[in-house]
Amino acid sequence: MTHEDQNTSPEVMRKVLRAMQIRMRNITLRHFERIGLRTFCALQDLDLIEDEAPAIGDSVDLAVLLDQQHERRQNLPEGPLVIYITEEDEPKRTIIELPMLFYSEDRDVRAAALKCIETMHLNDPMVFTQKTAAVLKEFRDALMSEMPGDWRLAAISVCDAFYDDVLFALRGTRQSLESEPVIEDSLNFYTPKVIRPSLTSLDSISLSIGNPERDQRPLLKVLSDIVAHAVNLTEVCDAYLSNLGFLPLAAPYSLAAAVMKWLSSNPNIDPWQEVWEWANAESTPISSYHACSVFVLHPELIPNGKLPDLWSKVISVIQKAETNEEALLEYEPWALRRDLARHYTFHLEALLPDSDGASIGCFAWWFAEQIAALFPADASAAKFYRENWIKHALDLSSQIWLAASSPIQNSFLRYVTFTTQSPWSIALQTLMGEHLHELALFDQEEEVQIRFNDALVSNMLTSLPFPTETPRDPTFAQECSLADTVLKWAEHQTEEQQKSLQELVVMSQTLDARDGLCDALRKLNNSGISESDQAAVCIALRAKAFTDSAVSEGVWEVFSDAEWRKSMLGGVSSLVQDLLIDSLSMFLVNNDGKWFSHLPHYIAELCEKEKDDERRRVLFLYVVYTSLASDTVSAVRRLLRGDQKATFMEYVKEYRTQAEAMRSDYPPWVSGKLRGLMASMHVL
Repeated sequence: MTHEDQNTSPEVMRKVLRAMQIRMRNITLRHFERIGLRTFCALQDLDLIEDEAPAIGDSVDLAVLLDQQHERRQNLPEGPLVIYITEEDEPKRTIIELPMLFYSEDRDVRAAALKCIETMHLNDPMVFTQKTAAVLKEFRDALMSEMPGDWRLAAISVCDAFYDDVLFALRGTRQSLESEPVIEDSLNFYTPKVIRPSLTSLDSISLSIGNPERDQRPLLKVLSDIVAHAVNLTEVCDAYLSNLGFLPLAAPYSLAAAVMKWLSSNPNIDPWQEVWEWANAESTPISSYHACSVFVLHPELIPNGKLPDLWSKVISVIQKAETNEEALLEYEPWALRRDLARHYTFHLEALLPDSDGASIGCFAWWFAEQIAALFPADASAAKFYRENWIKHALDLSSQIWLAASSPIQNSFLRYVTFTTQSPWSIALQTLMGEHLHELALFDQEEEVQIRFNDALVSNMLTSLPFPTETPRDPTFAQECSLADTVLKWAEHQTEEQQKSLQELVVMSQTLDARDGLCDALRKLNNSGISESDQAAVCIALRAKAFTDSAVSEGVWEVFSDAEWRKSMLGGVSSLVQDLLIDSLSMFLVNNDGKWFSHLPHYIAELCEKEKDDERRRVLFLYVVYTSLASDTVSAVRRLLRGDQKATFMEYVKEYRTQAEAMRSDYPPWVSGKLRGLMASMHVL
């Protein structure tokens, strides 16, 4: 057969293409009892469906739709949903989803939906992302066309943009929650989009500050702009909370700095009254933190007789997570924000390997506050949503993060996010160090002093090594010297308490230095060191894994010593062993070479020798995660081919079950890493 004989005419090709399209349509429709409007519209555009188009928007009351203040319309924040009562003989509640109206054959319906969406974007540019705004602008004219071939494709593109827009989903979630009764179907649709947002839904969101640890000059500019554009002090506080207030920043970038800038040009106002009126009107506990920060940094602004009132507010911020139920409930709004920030950091780091930790952390903290603002402000509601919404999401994202083990650039904010139990508490106690005597804590009621001391000790222990000197240009409050507060507080304690606090400061100084930390690590196996001191060294080691890669070489020298591992790792408590190996695993992620090739085998060696079943199971999981982080499988194979392979196969079954259950949740690149490991786990 010649080449000419093989040529196919355009007409034949069109027929073949048409036949293929029809076959694809038939196969598709056989697998669905019903299809969505998007699919129906796409099939219409391809002339592959003969059914009449469903009536979209024909019964919508456009007068109600276009009048946000209409008497029959339910009062809700702006977003994708409009809810109103019909004028029928038997009035009923009607829920309209604005983007769906773009699929209407009626141009007037599409135009009304477009006007609603453009109006809400004019009122608030953050109602949806810049990317969605660009898509809407690109397809606006086509969307208003009378020609089906134009508006159908435009409707699909615009609706796709809105349904992949996390800010629009955030509005839909808020509307669903605030509606009476709650709109369950819409809540189930929008909530997953905001709890586990896709990268494409986030990539065009631009904050005032991208990387606060690098962008300190822009921080000052944002602060100046806030003051310059405000009409009164309340507006200063509002703008600060929106643009910077989701982070506990150091004094030069704090609300106190903004307030003092404002007062320099407006001296004849009462900052105490205005700041607290603003803070008390806000629904977030973070406003109380910022209000407190103003007056602990500038005690001269506190009116006579108001110090007890200030300390009452301070204690509500610096409270720690107690063991009693009442105190735990008070802590819930803070714990909700901490867990949200951790969840979004886990989620984004798994999606964005080799990224900047400070930028991810900054966005995670901002978005955490957006989500927390969805819920009622009381502590009971915070507890409910943290336990029923956030806990599962955090558990899932942390497991995916462990499997991903993404190499992420070191960041102080990342360290604060992952390791600090009470970030705002530490920040406020740090800020008050310079003026602790002026704040007259020692003249307050005994209960206030006891709670202050309990929070201070807890913050010291959980943030080792805490700073004992303030750096030249700190970005965050927690980077400043907590030791200033500790030592001033110690001056007024009993001799025994004073000695204990001073020893903690000396310990922090020791563990903050590379040689001091490595020496303490080397001495962990000494019989005279208590479990609490061992845990303190491991906590400090983990902090350095997040913030200071320079110590990794010294840490490796200690851990690679076979005698040290033999005498140390097998003899410590489960708590200390977990803290230590968890810290070493963090070092592995951002190092390669010997860390990759040796650490999984060192843990496997320990796992083989462990007699306690639970500790052995935990060590096996560490072998799995360090193997994933290093893209190696030899340590896992070693366990599954050794003398105790029957025991380890039980752990394998447990891990495989968990991994299979989460298969659809893993990012594609993480699924690729898991594939090789899972294949190795089938070796008997």
